[in-house]
Amino acid sequence: MDKSTRADVVSLLRDSGKRITPERRLLLRVIENNAHLDAEQIYRIAQKERPQIGLATVYRTLALLKSLGVIRTTDLGENHCHYEVRSDDHVHLICSVCGLVTDIPVPSELYRAAGKEKFSVQHTRFEIFGICQSCTSKQPSTPEGSHG
Repeated sequence: MDKSTRADVVSLLRDSGKRITPERRLLLRVIENNAHLDAEQIYRIAQKERPQIGLATVYRTLALLKSLGVIRTTDLGENHCHYEVRSDDHVHLICSVCGLVTDIPVPSELYRAAGKEKFSVQHTRFEIFGICQSCTSKQPSTPEGSHG
């Protein structure tokens, strides 16, 4: 998030009657520097810089930032939320072995297909599960002709 976007977030908070607390600034910075973390991970990172921050503060701030449209959530195939600063639509490539999440742009063909259907896209959300290159290279190869 660049300075102008950060200033927009500050303005958005002020315009909605919310204070710009050090905790809110810290949590926003943690999220923008560490996409795809869950609330507990965000809490642990924030606590290193501000030991007195509480987990309830983290959850309240996450809910506020989400309600204002500053951040978005995804479950990444797990049964809890992961957070990232709202940005251009993208696809999450999720490694089923190590959990690595890689963002790639949404293929333009999907927008064209939606347009052909006279469908106005508001946002997209894609999650593709597979195995990353690093984990693939660590897996033992099976002999040719073997059917496991």
